[in-house]
Amino acid sequence: MEKRMQSDSIGIARLFSEIASRYDFLNHLFSLNIDRLWRKALVRSARLRNGARILDACTGTADLAIELGKSCFACEITAVDFSGQMLRLGREKVRKKGLAEKIKFVKADVLDLPFPDCSFDLVCIGFGLRNLMDRQKGCDEMARLLKSGGRLLVLEFSPFQNGYLGVIYRFYLKNLIPILGGILSGSAGAYNYLASSIAGFLKPEEVVLMMKKSGLTEISLKPLTGGIACLYSGVKNPIDRLL
Repeated sequence: MEKRMQSDSIGIARLFSEIASRYDFLNHLFSLNIDRLWRKALVRSARLRNGARILDACTGTADLAIELGKSCFACEITAVDFSGQMLRLGREKVRKKGLAEKIKFVKADVLDLPFPDCSFDLVCIGFGLRNLMDRQKGCDEMARLLKSGGRLLVLEFSPFQNGYLGVIYRFYLKNLIPILGGILSGSAGAYNYLASSIAGFLKPEEVVLMMKKSGLTEISLKPLTGGIACLYSGVKNPIDRLL
């Protein structure tokens, strides 16, 4: 089972590496730039304080890490991804933004992160949770890294919605994005995977339950853009509450 999960993780990493050069352009195009607003919503929710240690898990090309870096003075941000090509592009973007001293990159799988317990004040993951081969293990790992009283913020797509918006969303995601994504990126498989990964993802209440199983408390969720995406927040119990 573990070998199969490792093999699947390698396959997903290769898939993202294949589309890395067009990843940002297509993300902003297909979301009509709304993905930028979603990341800003996460940063506002983070209530960053100076000197905070932050982990951006599944950073991709570092869009979220950059947004965090622009919003927090003297924060220390570690950006992690398992795609080397994504990280190379992320490093270049960070350098151009003048944030290289604030944002450091580590190549690693979120299921096995190379950091000690209680290392970070804030752990964020934007549009990466659904790509983990074992989501509960990934959530447990991120919770492990939080300091007492630290927060986990998860920004992720939700499965297909009901109503008129849901009908439009399903058609757009299942029909237009795979075709256009395949043409513009040269990898139809990557954008077929995108649609199937969203359709097969957990319902919001299941994500909340998963966070509870990881030992997080004060869990909340905020639907974004009619529920197309959700922002989840959870807190690692302060030690004095556990005594």
